[in-house]
Amino acid sequence: MSSVEISENVHRRRATVNLSRSLGCHRSTYNRRWNKMRAALMKKYDFLSFSEFANESTVKGCTEVNLCSQKFVNRKELMNDFMMYIMSNTSLSIRDADRVLYGLRFLITDIPKSIRGVLKTCASVQPKFIGSGVYYHLGLKTNLLRCVELWLCTIDFDSLNLYINIDGLSISRSSNQQLWPILGRIIAPRFSGVFMIGIYGGNSKPAEFNEFSADTISETKETTDVGLFSVKFNKCIAIRLAAVIYDAPARSSVRYTVNHNSKAGCDRCTVLGRRLEGKTTFPIGVYTLRTDDTFHRQTQSIHHQGHSIMGTLSINMIITFPLDPMHMVYLGVTKKLVNLWIDLAPRRLQNFNSCAIREINNLISGCVTSTPSDFPRKCRTLDFVSAWKASECTLFPLYLGPVILEKTLPQPFYLNFRRLALSMYLLAHPKLHNTVVETARIDLLSFLNEYEWCYGSENLVYNVHSLQHLPNDVRAHGPLDSFSAFPFESYMRHSGFAVAKQAAQRYTDKMSLCDRLQITGLTNTTPIGANHVPNKQVIMFKIVK
Repeated sequence: MSSVEISENVHRRRATVNLSRSLGCHRSTYNRRWNKMRAALMKKYDFLSFSEFANESTVKGCTEVNLCSQKFVNRKELMNDFMMYIMSNTSLSIRDADRVLYGLRFLITDIPKSIRGVLKTCASVQPKFIGSGVYYHLGLKTNLLRCVELWLCTIDFDSLNLYINIDGLSISRSSNQQLWPILGRIIAPRFSGVFMIGIYGGNSKPAEFNEFSADTISETKETTDVGLFSVKFNKCIAIRLAAVIYDAPARSSVRYTVNHNSKAGCDRCTVLGRRLEGKTTFPIGVYTLRTDDTFHRQTQSIHHQGHSIMGTLSINMIITFPLDPMHMVYLGVTKKLVNLWIDLAPRRLQNFNSCAIREINNLISGCVTSTPSDFPRKCRTLDFVSAWKASECTLFPLYLGPVILEKTLPQPFYLNFRRLALSMYLLAHPKLHNTVVETARIDLLSFLNEYEWCYGSENLVYNVHSLQHLPNDVRAHGPLDSFSAFPFESYMRHSGFAVAKQAAQRYTDKMSLCDRLQITGLTNTTPIGANHVPNKQVIMFKIVK
């Protein structure tokens, strides 16, 4: 091997190491992302295969190249597109992106020294001051139109269904600063990724949610009443707001109702709670269900705290606001049950003691190595239940708990837990949920009666009480996963590392880059159930390790 070839290999290896460090991942992880990115970029340039990437001459280790229609690509333009792809699909900062460019300059000397030369100028975001915070509106129609025009290239459709989500997150533990993004997602005719409609930042949650969401509601009302018109395709698309997904505190704030731990805190029925041992509990029974008409007329006045701007939309104020299974069932009821077991163990009730907790922990630890990679997290032991993430709270009741608890929990506790796990499994099943929804409703009522016998009426809190209303949401919206907050919560972590202005500007940068690349970070362009990939999109490239 000549000294020139050795030098090229050293430069390529050094560039790979620098890039992987800049992206904060292992080199093997970087290689996988690099291959995926390359295949996407090749669609823009219509490659069948390629051999030239970093140099005009042939690069060692690459497959031979044929260019479609004799199109030769400027290497600097290709590298700019590569950097735009990284910026639009990662949380890379400007400083780290400059480090990536520094690593690439070992391969290509004429690329920009700073990422600012690649980003150029994106649309600015105008602030709107609300109380003690500031709000940046990014737009609903812009995001919808981007998806619609992309999808109309491949399929024909006349309407789409939209989900909206609002939730808050703290930026850090050392300050009171919060972010409240307004997020959207299209669920029909295809699933899109989550996109940002607006974002609020301040030292507390918005004081007036009507003012905070006014721009979003105005755009939503316009699109649902008139439709969304695409000039490019000369077609009007009907928009339907299918669901507004919030957790219980955000739902009460947006709808201007009392908190979920108030006397009339139930969103679905007129039950009146009572205080037991410092907690608001809701007794088991049959109560009058709330309807859209009774909500607008505010027949139970103690349930309302004002009039929500959401009421101006043509939506059902009860059914359109489903109970979020992620917060209510998995993070709420699952953690509640586990904490009750831990509290009961020292009291030696029902022949249950701390030795049983240790045995459960050992069984959970034994499941870690055999848990497949389909699950994003491995379940930690009960000692860490307060830190369990939502994916762990899903894995435990649906998969691990019914097996490992059979010989460790007292029989009444286990049968009660198993009834809940089976009901959730059936309601979350993509095919069976419609046929078993009534059976699940009856089982959940039985669960509540058994729960009261096992743990006492003082533990019939809001999340446990609301389980009986969950089947009605499954009838209206489909299986549990179809209206859970999982996609929105996953997206929010990208905004948690910046203040509101930075998050808003970063989002506009990302969308601008996606438009220039003709690769959208918003949408899943593959139809549901389709797995076919054309041959010319599959690019084989040998990575030099």
